[in-house]
Amino acid sequence: MKKVLVTGGAGYLGKHLAKTLYKAGHEVYCVDRVKANCKYYHKELQSDIAEFPKSLYQFFIEDINTVFHLAGRIEVGMSWNYPIHFWKDNVIATLHLIDMMKEYNVPNIVYSSSAGVYKPKENLLTENDSISYNNPYANSKIAAETAIRDSGINNTIFRFFNLAGADPDGEMGEDHQPETHMIPLLFENLNNFVINGNDYQTKDGTCIRDYVHVSDVAEAHLSAMNYLNTWKSNQSATLNLGTGVGYSNLEIVNLAKDKLGIDIQYKFGPRRQGDPSRLVADIESAKSLLDFKPKYDISDILETAYSWYTRNEHR
Repeated sequence: MKKVLVTGGAGYLGKHLAKTLYKAGHEVYCVDRVKANCKYYHKELQSDIAEFPKSLYQFFIEDINTVFHLAGRIEVGMSWNYPIHFWKDNVIATLHLIDMMKEYNVPNIVYSSSAGVYKPKENLLTENDSISYNNPYANSKIAAETAIRDSGINNTIFRFFNLAGADPDGEMGEDHQPETHMIPLLFENLNNFVINGNDYQTKDGTCIRDYVHVSDVAEAHLSAMNYLNTWKSNQSATLNLGTGVGYSNLEIVNLAKDKLGIDIQYKFGPRRQGDPSRLVADIESAKSLLDFKPKYDISDILETAYSWYTRNEHR
C-alpha cells in the first residue's frame, strides 16, 4: 500500500483515478478548490495550492509516495482572454508543489500535460516531435513540464490526447464547468450542436482528434506509479496517452447518431482560436514502458458517456 496525493482530485480524471488507486489498495488523498464528493478518498483538503502551498503539509508529513498532479486550467479558448490565470494555475501552482515535494522528500510525480503542446502534423505524433506555442494554455503546460523535469524529482509526464467517456459502472462522468469538450457538449446540445470550423485541411474539413477513455488513462497513472517505484537513474519519461486512431468532429457526430440511435441537429460555426487541425497519438512508448493497452474504443467511449449523461442530465 502507498499513500498518494491527487491534486485536482475533485475533477473528471481525479475521481476516476481515485477509484483505480483505491481498488488497487492504496491510501488516496485529495486536494482541490472544491469538495470532491468521492468515496474513494481517505482524506480531503479544500485549498488552492497556487495560493496556499503550505496547506499540503498535513499530507506530506504522512510519507506520501507519489503525487498525481492533475490540477490546472484546461480551457484552450479561454486562455487567450485570461493568460495570466493560466500561468498562475498551471505554472505557479506547479512550482509551489515541486518546492513542497522537495522539502518533504516526496520521490515521485505523475503530471497531466496535453497533446496541445505539439505542432500538428498529418502522421502520428511521437514524444520527440516538435512542440509549438499554440496558445497560452499550451505555453503554460510546456513551462510546467520543463519545471518538473528540471526539479530532479522522478517523474512521468503524460501528454493526454482527448480524454472522454465515463466510468463503466456509472459512478462518475465528465462534467466540467464550463464544459468545453466535444462529446459532453454534443449531448448537451442535441438540437443545436455547433461544429467549430469546417475548413481545416482534413478529409471532411473538421478537426481530427484521438479520443482515449478516461478509465484507460487512470490505469496508466497506476502503471506510472508502479514504474517510478522501480526507478533507476534516467528513467523519468514523457509519454503520449491516446489510442493512435483519429476521428473528425463530423465523424463523432455521425458515430453518435449511429451507435446511440439519437437524432442530432448540427451546424458549422467559426473555428476556435488556437485549435490545431489534427492531433493523433503514437503510443508505442507508453506500450513499451508501461504496457499501456487501451481497453475501450470509440463506441465504448460514446456509450459510457451517453449512459452517464442521461442518468445525470437533471443533476
